[in-house]
Amino acid sequence: MKSTHAEPNCPHRTGMLYCTQFICIIHAVRAKALMMDLSPVRTPAGKDSFMTNPTKRALRLLTAISLVLMMGACALPSPVPVEDGSPNVASDFAPGLPATAQAPASGEYVVDTTDMAGNAIRLSAYPERIVVLDPADCEILFSIGAGSSVVGRAINCDYPEEVKMLPYATSNGKNDPDVLLLREPQVVVMGTEDAADADLISALTGAGVTIVVTNVTDINNLYGAIALMGTITNHATEANSLVSQLITSIAALQTKVSTHAETVYLELSPLANGMTTYGGGSIFNALVSLLGFHNEFEDQTGLISVTQDQVVGRSPDVIITTSRDLSQDAPDPSLTPDPNASPDPAATPALTGPAEILARSDWAQVDAVKNQQVYYIDPALITRAGPRILDGLNALYSVLYDHKQPEFK
Repeated sequence: MKSTHAEPNCPHRTGMLYCTQFICIIHAVRAKALMMDLSPVRTPAGKDSFMTNPTKRALRLLTAISLVLMMGACALPSPVPVEDGSPNVASDFAPGLPATAQAPASGEYVVDTTDMAGNAIRLSAYPERIVVLDPADCEILFSIGAGSSVVGRAINCDYPEEVKMLPYATSNGKNDPDVLLLREPQVVVMGTEDAADADLISALTGAGVTIVVTNVTDINNLYGAIALMGTITNHATEANSLVSQLITSIAALQTKVSTHAETVYLELSPLANGMTTYGGGSIFNALVSLLGFHNEFEDQTGLISVTQDQVVGRSPDVIITTSRDLSQDAPDPSLTPDPNASPDPAATPALTGPAEILARSDWAQVDAVKNQQVYYIDPALITRAGPRILDGLNALYSVLYDHKQPEFK
């Protein structure tokens, strides 16, 4: 098959090199300014005054410049047609993975490929028994028609609905090789966190189980993960079709996107359990950037713990919480309150979700709180790198551009 990819010295890649160098300079200046920990200078909030701190505006202007350059030199490529008319979806997105989900290999193996950790994956037959430990991978397998091969799951693999009928392959929410091996898997699909569990890997390897590792930190990696799942399950056509659909839909959404200086803070857990968020190198960070905004903690990496003082000091412009406003839930019709009973203060539910954040007295001067820019989004849509990522992008778009609370079933 004739190659359709650009040569290594093409102008596009040269532009990316200079773009990357300039962006590194900008982020170095930004990081130095952040270390100075300048106190915010407040002015009365105007109609469009998300930004009230001059230093904050300057830092975000630098970041905005870098985003414009990155979007110009590093924009997602369109699907590249190949000779059979199917889209060429992965080699531009996930180095080390095949250009498309592979058709059956010839010779000794039906699968001869590499996973996202660089491990060689060779299968003499397509697996009929798969255990999946990552919820995003679980969604991918079912989306490409390979769900019938899944015989076990981790506790957080909960979508689509039929997944909930599958037995757990974990014990009390934690990896347990003995429990997992009861499912008699031929292949176990996992993310990098589970792949770091030495005891689990040793047990699976010793039992002759093939381990497939995914590592999705951005949209491009997601395309590669879908292609990989298609390759190992003999659902290459479905995988390539799914990737093509995602590329087309995301490209259409990007036509409505512009560059902004505002920042977004994602609160993953309520204060009672400690505060965590995602920094750079996360799918949430990738989604926010794709929509032209900035993750408030993009200067840190992965899943991180933060403090109230840090969030208040940074004063994000938009806050997204994964805690729902339970007061909006319909009452249980089986519980009929006594109309003559006196109100029980102890029974009054505590504030949850956006309402709880807006009521935090210490956060009154945070830009998002002052401007009522606090919203709930289903965490599975914006932190789980699976096929529903488009739903997450649309929910984020509704928040960031329309300033509306997305509706969830």
